Amino acid sequence: MENIKLKIEKHQKILSEYVEGLTYKYNHALGNDATYQAITDTKHNHFQLVIIGWAKQKFIYEVLIHLDIHPKTGNIWVQQNNTEILIDEDLEEYDIPKKHFVLGFRPASVRPHSKYAVM
Repeated sequence: MENIKLKIEKHQKILSEYVEGLTYKYNHALGNDATYQAITDTKHNHFQLVIIGWAKQKFIYEVLIHLDIHPKTGNIWVQQNNTEILIDEDLEEYDIPKKHFVLGFRPASVRPHSKYAVM
C-alpha cells in the first residue's frame, strides 16, 4: 500500500507541473486571444487544462485535457485529450512508463490490445 501512496504522490507532483507548464506555454503563445487555465485538485486527483475566452462573437469554454490518478492503482487515467499533444510521450521525460497510463476514453474491451495499462 505504501508503494501505491508513493506512486500517487509522484504522479500528483508531475501532473501538477505538467498542466501548469502547458498553461504557461499556451498563454504565452503568439496570437493567443483566449486564456488557458490549469485546474489541479490533488485531494481528489483531477488535473485539467481548459481554454476559456472569446473568439470573435463566440464564448469558448472547453476541457482540453483531463487526467485522473486512480486511488487504488496510482495509474494515470487519460479521460480526455482534445489536443494533438501526445501526453504519454511528454510524460516519459518525467520517467512515467506507458504501463502507468489508462486510456479512459477507450472502451475496456480495447485496452488490453494497447501498450498501456488496462486498469
